[in-house]
Amino acid sequence: MSFSNSYKHTIDSKKRLFIPAKFRAKLGDSFYLYYDESLPCIAVYGEEEWEKKSKIVEESGDADWQRFFFSNVISVEPDKQGRITIKASFCEGAGLKKDVAVVGVGTRIEIWDAEKYDKEMEQINASYKRFPSIIN
Repeated sequence: MSFSNSYKHTIDSKKRLFIPAKFRAKLGDSFYLYYDESLPCIAVYGEEEWEKKSKIVEESGDADWQRFFFSNVISVEPDKQGRITIKASFCEGAGLKKDVAVVGVGTRIEIWDAEKYDKEMEQINASYKRFPSIIN
């Protein structure tokens, strides 16, 4: 399963965010939001990818890592309008305000503050010349 494209949406006052139908179709009925302070955004994983990540952490045998990792994830299910509710601490940590970018990044989706995402993309675009040689 591979996610691509980006969409701009807004988070409402109840911390609800619309997830695009193309993404929801691949994610399934429920999926996982992960955030920790090392990330500039919230990562979203479907069941299959989340199971892979969970297995790595579980098999590490490192109780501290397990505690940290699993305490920073929530399972969500979209409502009938395709919205999910994001934990307030995740929104605060990732700096999400009203306007956000929902971005497909291969095996995951990322939820960014729109302004922060635009600045990040400007920096990436400035160094774009190195990318064609990687994919051609």
